[in-house]
Amino acid sequence: MDLMQAPVLVSDGGPTSIELSGRRDRILHRLQVNLRQHPAIKRTQFQLTRLGNDHELVGQFDTRILADGCVRAESAKLVINWWTHPDGIDDQFVFHYSEPAGFDCGWHRQPHPNEPDIPFDHFQYRFGADDEYQYKGVDFIEDDPIGLFWEVSRTRLPKILQWRWGEHEE
Repeated sequence: MDLMQAPVLVSDGGPTSIELSGRRDRILHRLQVNLRQHPAIKRTQFQLTRLGNDHELVGQFDTRILADGCVRAESAKLVINWWTHPDGIDDQFVFHYSEPAGFDCGWHRQPHPNEPDIPFDHFQYRFGADDEYQYKGVDFIEDDPIGLFWEVSRTRLPKILQWRWGEHEE
């Protein structure tokens, strides 16, 4: 078979372009390397997304270390996903934190087609799985995937967790 005519198979749910899919894979693996360097991370893995058509990166936190030990949940995780797009179109991403009791929050760059008032770049949170998400627009300081990871994990997430486990504990 001529390799130039071989079909391109993409199993990550991303674009069918081999160039974009390859870039997404490289970004996710670079994010995994950096996630492993976070002092509060115990373990990282790739897993299927909720719909089963894509993979996402998951980091399990040691909550005794996370946010200077303020987190009183037994476990917590950070789910990261990144979707590449051609030049001129912003890549989309998710950095989403969750605890088993239902609190979760995340920094997202993605549209909400059924809710046009939610900004493309936004922070969202809720205290319980049955609660409605609260949304707020956000301006990211960093542009590249690794810079965004560190901005979220070392600056934004600890502030939210100190707020969550401080006066707003449920």
